[in-house]
Amino acid sequence: MASPAEGLRDRIDDQLDAFDSLEELSDVRYHETHERFEAASNQRALILDWLEDFADRNQFPPHRTTRMLSIGCGGGVMDRRITQVFAEHVSGLSLVGVDPNAEHTEAFQKQFAADGFETEACTALFEDFDSDVAFDIIHFVHCLYYFEHIEPELRKAFEMLAPGGALIVLQAPNQSLNHLADRIWKKQFDQSAWYSDDVAAALERLDIGFKVHRIDAEVDVTECFRRGSESGIDILDFIVQADTRQFSPALQNSLRESLRSICRQQGRRLLCSHPVDAIVARREA
Repeated sequence: MASPAEGLRDRIDDQLDAFDSLEELSDVRYHETHERFEAASNQRALILDWLEDFADRNQFPPHRTTRMLSIGCGGGVMDRRITQVFAEHVSGLSLVGVDPNAEHTEAFQKQFAADGFETEACTALFEDFDSDVAFDIIHFVHCLYYFEHIEPELRKAFEMLAPGGALIVLQAPNQSLNHLADRIWKKQFDQSAWYSDDVAAALERLDIGFKVHRIDAEVDVTECFRRGSESGIDILDFIVQADTRQFSPALQNSLRESLRSICRQQGRRLLCSHPVDAIVARREA
């Protein structure tokens, strides 16, 4: 017998069948909704705690600047915090950010304008990015979902590491919260997104050793259920990766029902599980 959540997802699939095609979020809208969603989640803080522990347990070049590459750097909010974590553990730090969204790379530059770090932003797909630099840390933070394929990019990133360097991938597992976005993605791109299990499988095919650590987090989705709440609309739009204001009231209600079915209640707040897997591959020194 199907669970209530599965029944809701089947209903959403039927309602999505009414669309011949479905537009993805615009660059501007993605940037707006992403920051609103992250502000409602405790995941970033937990990722930074994990990175602090990672930095404590690892050694970095003692006589030169540590070189970091952020793939899918976004607007730089998270990268600024990441650099602050690593800055306490290295003799110097330089950062290159790569993102195809010009809204993001412009915001990235503004984030670091007064920080004194050596930074560079490149507006491009990672597959089109080239550099003569060997990096000590390369990270993908919640961006591999959007790649057409991931195995060539993971190989390329691993080969760009300096000896002893670390490739860090922070990617969600395909659990309950992501089932909504996955349905939209299939309609938009005719394929599922890539999740942490896909990353692990790709690294195994590439014969690259790695370790995985699960970081359990939650996102507060209470605003999604408050009529007329702009922040609630933003959070829901990011969760499903589409402009829900263009959906029928029936589909909007189905999406909210499905989201509500996977929440836990804490007082007056509705919280949804929002885990991420930290996948680390090291290049031999």
